Amino acid sequence: MQRKQKLLIFLGLFVAVDLIAIAVVLLTSQPLTRQTSATTRAETAVAEFTAQIRYDETTEAPETPTQSADAQDMLTLSFAGDCMFASNHGAAANGSFNAMAQYQPPEYFLKNFIPMFTSDDLTIVNCECVLSDAELEEKEVTTEIAFWFKGPASNAQIFRAGGVDVAGVVNNHSHDFGQQGSDDTEAALEAVGVTPGPRNTPVYKTVKGVKIGIYFCSLYSYDYVYDCLDQLGRMQRENCDLTVLFFHGGIENETVPEDWKIRACRALIDAGADIVVGAHPHVLQRMELYGGKPILYSLGNFCFGGNRTPPRDTAVYQAVYHIENGQIGEREDVLIPCSVYSGGTNNYQPYIVTNTARKQAILDRLAGKTDETTTEAKPEIA
Repeated sequence: MQRKQKLLIFLGLFVAVDLIAIAVVLLTSQPLTRQTSATTRAETAVAEFTAQIRYDETTEAPETPTQSADAQDMLTLSFAGDCMFASNHGAAANGSFNAMAQYQPPEYFLKNFIPMFTSDDLTIVNCECVLSDAELEEKEVTTEIAFWFKGPASNAQIFRAGGVDVAGVVNNHSHDFGQQGSDDTEAALEAVGVTPGPRNTPVYKTVKGVKIGIYFCSLYSYDYVYDCLDQLGRMQRENCDLTVLFFHGGIENETVPEDWKIRACRALIDAGADIVVGAHPHVLQRMELYGGKPILYSLGNFCFGGNRTPPRDTAVYQAVYHIENGQIGEREDVLIPCSVYSGGTNNYQPYIVTNTARKQAILDRLAGKTDETTTEAKPEIA
């Protein structure tokens, strides 16, 4: 069967499933002040997570802000977390991501998000692996526990098939196989029409007359913020209408953002950034509005080949801007609770959560209501 026919089958299956995306409009006209307590912020956020978009069992995808009749007057940016389309040491052992990619078409992995990611204006993720067909030596490390994640260059097709437009390659695994591995990854992405987000250079995209600057950066301590600030200034000098900082950093498996990370992200907003998004901890952390602008401290994993039982909770964040007379107007913040995989072990296929209790638990996590607990022990119910 042709790949296009398979894609049509996946889309048909997708729209036949009852999916619910939780949308929340956090008004930017009354920004939260620094003096607002964390508890008040969380309670306010939870109270506003009420608007729902329902995916009906029809032959067409439901209308979202992007798909509505006024889509030309909306600009939608979608963000998801760590995408690791690879296996440790580049192996293709039974049950590994690389093995799965050998017999599944590229559309398999992000099939549940193809309608969403192909109908928005930009989909932006993090590529946390090396994609190369070359025989490369693993980079030496000094840590006791280490991993070297590598997949064939053909795995880059998964991004394109899933509707991803920009994939950052600034993270702690992008150089697992040295500089050539990183260069090969960028080349593999470019070969399939996906823009790589490289080190030390912002990505610029103009959509619907809006110039967007995106800088992928490291943020492993507060000192890293100075590079981010320098590049933010660079994007501002390029007269960007919107500026995005997508960072990789923080403590792994920590569900509460560190104080230094909060201060660093707020410093970026203070300096004029419009959106700050984080990854690397492999778990979902809270979102906040600071000065009326969104900070997502960690989106966690998204489609993750790193192991067979990674943490499940994740989300897609969408920033939906109203375009008024060619100018950027009001912003809507859309939070879509998701799971990294279904079943007992990783099937490498994230999906939108529909179970009411689990959905609310993920929204509570994003609102900071459960910063001292985790939803991971909750039963897996689609």
